[in-house]
Amino acid sequence: MKRHSREKRSKKGAVELSMTTIIIVVIGVTILTLGLRWIYSIFGGLEKQQAELERLTQDQIVEILGGSDEAINIPASVIDNIERGDTYNLQVIVRNKYPETHIFKYDIIIQTTPGNFDAQTVRSHLTWHNQQINLPSGEGFKDFISINTEDLPVGQYNVRIILTCMDCTPIKEESVPVIFEVALK
Repeated sequence: MKRHSREKRSKKGAVELSMTTIIIVVIGVTILTLGLRWIYSIFGGLEKQQAELERLTQDQIVEILGGSDEAINIPASVIDNIERGDTYNLQVIVRNKYPETHIFKYDIIIQTTPGNFDAQTVRSHLTWHNQQINLPSGEGFKDFISINTEDLPVGQYNVRIILTCMDCTPIKEESVPVIFEVALK
């Protein structure tokens, strides 16, 4: 009789031991899963922050250097639908791409106007830094060309921004086209 009771107890102990083992394994897997998710959320957030910092750094580089090796950099060479009577500010970055410090000046030439409107009148509606600029090698100068569309006829205007190295021998010029459109309100 004693023997029979021992067999029952050992089976009961085996079932209790296996239930405890299963519960410990489930709790362990749950804690491991939660821990991994927590670590992933920390490092996932760091990756997003790193990507954002890289984007901001690139924006700053574009702003400081003008985004390219070109001497004249503008964000858009075509500006659509400036409402008549409004003022639009076009950002321009000029850069010295030559090895020494040089003196530069940039100018704006009106190429075409709607209905052959007077180019000098259009030019009088543009405001920019028209003084000489002393730039060390690789340095840039940021300016805004203010386009005042008051009294300008509706239509498309083609202008050219010309950068001249005043003390280069021979004198060197570079230019970029800009098209802007004046539209009705």
